[in-house]
Amino acid sequence: MKKIIKILSFCCWVTFIFGLASGQTDFGYLEEGGGPLFFVDYASFREETGEKYRLEVYYKIFNQGLTFVKYDNKFKASYEIELLVLNKVNKQVTGTTMEEDYVVHTYEETQSPDDFLINMMSLSLYSGRYKLRMKLIDRNSGSESVLEKNFTIPSRSKEKLMFSDIELVREVSDSSESSKFEKRGKVVIPSVDRNFGDPDPTLRIYYEIYGGAQQPKEYHLAYEIYSPTHSFSHQETVKVQIGPETIYRFENFSLEQLSEGDYFLSVRLLDEKKEKLKIEVPFQIEWSLLSMLKNDYQKFIDQLRYAGTDEEMKRLREAEEEERIEKWLEFWKSKDPTPNTPENELRDEYYRRLKYANQNFVISNREGWETDMGRIYIIYGHPDEVEKYPFEMEMKAYQWWHYYKSDRHFLFVDRGDGEYELQPPYDGLIRKYRK
Repeated sequence: MKKIIKILSFCCWVTFIFGLASGQTDFGYLEEGGGPLFFVDYASFREETGEKYRLEVYYKIFNQGLTFVKYDNKFKASYEIELLVLNKVNKQVTGTTMEEDYVVHTYEETQSPDDFLINMMSLSLYSGRYKLRMKLIDRNSGSESVLEKNFTIPSRSKEKLMFSDIELVREVSDSSESSKFEKRGKVVIPSVDRNFGDPDPTLRIYYEIYGGAQQPKEYHLAYEIYSPTHSFSHQETVKVQIGPETIYRFENFSLEQLSEGDYFLSVRLLDEKKEKLKIEVPFQIEWSLLSMLKNDYQKFIDQLRYAGTDEEMKRLREAEEEERIEKWLEFWKSKDPTPNTPENELRDEYYRRLKYANQNFVISNREGWETDMGRIYIIYGHPDEVEKYPFEMEMKAYQWWHYYKSDRHFLFVDRGDGEYELQPPYDGLIRKYRK
């Protein structure tokens, strides 16, 4: 079954000013897959005895992606997980299944986009290259979703220094009772979607170091947080003694001074001569709108350039610090298509599109919303059709984006470095430019 989300028309509410031309947009229709919305992540750790690793597979399911039925004045969803590990020729190596009921107390919780459950399953594996396949089945509706991830478990050696995988952590608390999330006397809840920001601006990790030397030796652990699209790098180094036994590491890093976007955490182990080990893990920072407004005001206002007039943008940029939140709220209130409801559909859709642009159209040191493709996506939404033409001998790669309802057709040509530039006509209205 497909879920069709009706999205309200933009053109009744606001005129966008951009580039060399101005235009109005239509939100049209957005089709989404019919399965439950969920995320999957994993981390592997050496088992204490034997030659295998413990593969921990984490999943996060949003309430909105499950079907709830009323049950004893509460609401209950039922789901099933089928977890398979496949080898390089797609033959099953191992697997497991689980069925679970998930109960909430109010109807509002069943519809909340912010509520979810996190759970974990474990398997035992030898070293090798594998594919993880997880199927989530909503038992009340029968809908299904499948996610796959490739992963590698390294060869095990008692004589060699090794890192485990890095588990990105949502929350750490003292362990008061038995829990499948227990590690070293702590309850460690994974951050399955690898997303950090509000309400707690802290990156937490857990990992293990497997020693190789019989006598303890001093090393340095060097941590770096960096971004491919932001001119930022945070580094810190700590000393650690490593001998034959496993070292268990919990670390915290403040994210308060970082902008929203994609980042990497790098962990290196060094002795006095050279780097011995290195591992990297990607993650994202996503702030609430008000946090972005407070932390990076000028960029936050720049991101409104496709929704505001020159005069509106001038007023926002010149607002005194104590007025900024109020002025921003007034800006979006003036464009709210349903002012008598708590929702502002125009604002929410604008920031959804901006987020999508940043995730899909980033180029070198430019964020997705600043590119031509990002700009057109934010203004006009998802194209009805995309035609992609790869590089040929005498022609650069290019794409056509078609918006049939508004009869707009945009041509983007690859400059040669992966960035697609918008070609005339910039408003997409003159068909004679089509090839």
